[in-house]
Amino acid sequence: MKTLLKSVFLILIALVIFSQKIAAQGFENIANAIKAGDAVTLAKYFEGNVEISLKDAQNSYSKSQAEVVLKNFFSTHSPKSFSIAHQGTSPEGSKYFIGNLATGSGTYRTYVYAKQVGGTFQIQEIRFEDQ
Repeated sequence: MKTLLKSVFLILIALVIFSQKIAAQGFENIANAIKAGDAVTLAKYFEGNVEISLKDAQNSYSKSQAEVVLKNFFSTHSPKSFSIAHQGTSPEGSKYFIGNLATGSGTYRTYVYAKQVGGTFQIQEIRFEDQ
């Protein structure tokens, strides 16, 4: 009986660690998509509606609209590099990062806020502000 309980406990711990690694990899994929200017990959991480702020304009978009908005942004602001300056986790398990996106037309302070849904992170908000 004790051996069975130990086995179940070890399996549960392994599952938790494995799911956290998969979720962290998804969050890393979001940063890599920004670095590449890949709106299609970013859209895979949008949940329903997403709030997007570009410079001084802010709006809530459907997943498909948000993809088009970001494609337009990246086509006129071609990414040269992206680095994360700070990241964290809220008490509810949501994650965020703040980074710097260098483009051909300037540098943008970038904010991404995402929550974990079913083992993957879903972007709730993304902002690009002039730096």
